[in-house]
Amino acid sequence: MIYSEVIGRLGADSELKTSKNGNKFVSMRVATNDYVNNENVTTWVNVMWSGDRAVKMQEHLKKGNSVSVRGVLRTTMYKTRNNEDAVSLDIFADRVDFVGGGSGNTQSNAESEAPKTNTKAEVADTSTTTVDDLPF
Repeated sequence: MIYSEVIGRLGADSELKTSKNGNKFVSMRVATNDYVNNENVTTWVNVMWSGDRAVKMQEHLKKGNSVSVRGVLRTTMYKTRNNEDAVSLDIFADRVDFVGGGSGNTQSNAESEAPKTNTKAEVADTSTTTVDDLPF
């Protein structure tokens, strides 16, 4: 398990979803930019964030907001529509903060500070969602 932090901008408004087990979670996509060989490269990260704080903050997580996301990093292999191999980069977040200036971007919306060495059970306990309940 890899614990990671990503800072970027939301590519669309966040969505409130419900898992198969009935737990609510927030789904969002964060774009990060890096320069590789003098070219701007955008990496998209799928973020799932559960818990009471996530549900309350969902309506404030809008397209273009700069956010910092911390949580467990996962990669998933899948086939595209053209039957090509692809990788999905996902974070099961336990903390999301607005970063930078502007309207609403300075408020912290973290539920709690999580230690850097979580086990699967500890991550599930901090968010009230079990690992088996994750949508990815």
